[in-house]
Amino acid sequence: MNEANQAFQDAIAQDSTLGEPHLGLGLVLFRRNQTDAAVEALRKATLLEPKASLYNSYLGKAYYEVKQDRLARKQLTTAKQLDPRDPTPHFYDAIRRQSVNRPVEAVQNLQKSIELNDNRAVYRSRLLLDEDLAARAATLGRIYHEVGFGQLGLNEGWKSLTRNPADHSAHRLLADSYSTLRRHEIARASELLQSQLLQPINITPVQPQLAETNLGILAGAGPATPSLYEFNPLFVRDHPTLFVSGVVGNNDTVGDELILSGISNRFSYSFGQFHYETNGFRENNQLQHDIYNLFTQVAITSTFSLQAELRRRETEQGDLTLSFFGDFPDAERLKLHQDTARLGARYAPSPRSNVIVSLIHADREEQRSLSNITGDDEGYQTEAQYLFRDIDYNLVAGIGASRIDAKIDTQGFMIEHSNAYVYANIVLPKNLTWTIGFSYDAYNEQGTVDLDQFNPKLGLRWDITDNLHLRLAAFETLKRTLLVEQTIEPTQVAGFNQFYDDLNATKAKNYAIGLDTRFADGLYGGVQASHRDLDVLTAGFEGSRFEAEREQLFSAYLYWMPHPNWAIQNEYRLEKYETDRTNPFRVDTLSIPLAVRYFDPSGFFGQLGAIYVRQEVQDIDFSVMELPVVTDSDDFVLVNAAVGFRLPKRQGILSLEAWNLFDKEFRFQDMSFRTSHPEQPANSGFMPDRTIFARITLNF
Repeated sequence: MNEANQAFQDAIAQDSTLGEPHLGLGLVLFRRNQTDAAVEALRKATLLEPKASLYNSYLGKAYYEVKQDRLARKQLTTAKQLDPRDPTPHFYDAIRRQSVNRPVEAVQNLQKSIELNDNRAVYRSRLLLDEDLAARAATLGRIYHEVGFGQLGLNEGWKSLTRNPADHSAHRLLADSYSTLRRHEIARASELLQSQLLQPINITPVQPQLAETNLGILAGAGPATPSLYEFNPLFVRDHPTLFVSGVVGNNDTVGDELILSGISNRFSYSFGQFHYETNGFRENNQLQHDIYNLFTQVAITSTFSLQAELRRRETEQGDLTLSFFGDFPDAERLKLHQDTARLGARYAPSPRSNVIVSLIHADREEQRSLSNITGDDEGYQTEAQYLFRDIDYNLVAGIGASRIDAKIDTQGFMIEHSNAYVYANIVLPKNLTWTIGFSYDAYNEQGTVDLDQFNPKLGLRWDITDNLHLRLAAFETLKRTLLVEQTIEPTQVAGFNQFYDDLNATKAKNYAIGLDTRFADGLYGGVQASHRDLDVLTAGFEGSRFEAEREQLFSAYLYWMPHPNWAIQNEYRLEKYETDRTNPFRVDTLSIPLAVRYFDPSGFFGQLGAIYVRQEVQDIDFSVMELPVVTDSDDFVLVNAAVGFRLPKRQGILSLEAWNLFDKEFRFQDMSFRTSHPEQPANSGFMPDRTIFARITLNF
């Protein structure tokens, strides 16, 4: 840093009429957290190069950094006028507009930036002198999520990773976007891990709960939202930052989150704690989490970095499941204590290649009161991956191994898993991107199961026109047993998730097709269908065996931005599940959400939505002595509403939200019975009880 500062000072002394050394000096001063001097240096650079769009973009970023929005808007507008083909000012202006409660306009600017950048999402500045870490990390998914356009965030993340699997911002985009999807917990946590391993040092707070799975918290009802990137600076600076959030609601719901993060030269850190508790909506529905983490990262050189993370999770809960026929044990309690230690490394031997390594050790203890069973699992997970990118193709190859020494009461056994994989994304011809690869899994559960499986992968993305895109995929998977539900193997093939929260050792054959289009400016739509043939490992009196299951998904979406202040979301989702075994035999779930969101430039925002749900379940009725097989259904409409205010100068957000506003009671079958942790269901998104909560988020 000192050498760079001196070099720019010498260049200015030799010729003070050149703008470039003033620009470089401004970036160095920002890194040193000398913001006033940095802004002045960038202002001088722009005065010397008034016709250069990029200089005006950086001055606009500088004004954004010091929270002078009017001046930032002026410079970014000038940059757009000077070079209408430059995507950079549109991207930075999107981040600015989102921070001043104009997310619809932010989406429009992002789309313009994408169009100007070869129709690919922009995550970084074109100027190599500026690492522009926050711009890379500024999550498109957060903005899309805010206006309710979640599928657009997924589309951009999938497309970007297909072109560049080493882009840490795109991995984080998917992690944020997956947080609202059911049965995507493993995929979400894995994308988070890949993002962390590939990222340079930065000031982004590491939220303690994000790496944990199956927390059972209603989406949006926790202390903080999944992403904090909207509060991040656009320039990397050596300084600390403090993030505080809290939530309070009915059913004695209380939660808080506190994170201290910062950068000091080549070292970054994040300390955080997360607390959440609620009594739930029925007897024995209590839940309490206490999660702590310490994350550090150091850049040894510009191409080699190390990171370490320590996490502790303490959970105590009652019965959190939703059962259609209302079988809720009154005495079922679970206590969970887990300590996790993680080491990671990234090495970039060339600008086109990366090597990442992940080492995870965990110790997990569980106590169940009803069955009086105690579990004690300890194990490790090791993985290494090589990534290479060229103009028309990229390659991802990796290996991994894991071992769990498990104990249930006094009986101990060992679970081992090893895997290897190769994925190649090939552009041939220009509008077709092929994904070709395979993975190999070897799974051994001591004394009971020994599996070896080869999994072919094939995908295709066809850009039929600039506004019409077709996705196809066919692939096989084996659900591995992981003590920490994270992996660095690619989670998607051609825009289709391949890691679902299935039962351990489940074999799956997956087939999928999707079509996405932009009908006009501000009007987007698409359809998707997938089919999965599953062989599920079950235990019986005669030993373990595989039983067949089938799963189908049909979905569609329509998003409309009729006005810069309004966004309308409409979706359709039909999930069909069928098995020859019980608990239950068949579950068909239809959901149709419709939501309208309003964003006022003053900072106020509001949302009103309704979701229609119809579910049909076939199962054994355990309330009748004869245990007959019955088919029953229920349908209902839930109304949700929210109002809030975004504090000026990116200081925070206040909100008041109500889910199931009219307190509608209903019957619903969640999908926890299909996971490896049925006692810890990921929240279904529906609650048969009115839920009201107020949340505050502050950034210092």
